[in-house]
Amino acid sequence: MAKINFVGFQEHVEIPEGHQLVAVEEEIKSSLDRDQLFSLLSEPAEISRWFVHVSSLQSKQGGKVFYVGENGSSAEAVCTSYDSGKEISLLSSEFGNYSAKVVGRKELSVKISFQILTDKPDQAKKSLEGFVANLRELIGS
Repeated sequence: MAKINFVGFQEHVEIPEGHQLVAVEEEIKSSLDRDQLFSLLSEPAEISRWFVHVSSLQSKQGGKVFYVGENGSSAEAVCTSYDSGKEISLLSSEFGNYSAKVVGRKELSVKISFQILTDKPDQAKKSLEGFVANLRELIGS
């Protein structure tokens, strides 16, 4: 597999031959309060409970995110958007674009989305669906 780095912004994205876009999206209803939900989506110790093991996260647009990659080595992502208590997005070559948003007023839910360009779509979909299932177990009402 070729080492392709998709972290960054481009005006036009060409999908490399043999790659395809894999997207996993879900809205999960929860009885947790907004602070608890957002903490699970944005705090390193809490994210590590259901997603990748995050060692540090700069919670600001352009902030660096350090985590343990699939092979156990150190990896880096970038925080592409952050609105405290509401929304966070991260971008990595390994897990693609992760975006999560706490929505609602009295009845809260999390809208979570992953998108990645990959040459192993079945493996990627299974992995991303696993992350969503882990989160659903923690916050589902």
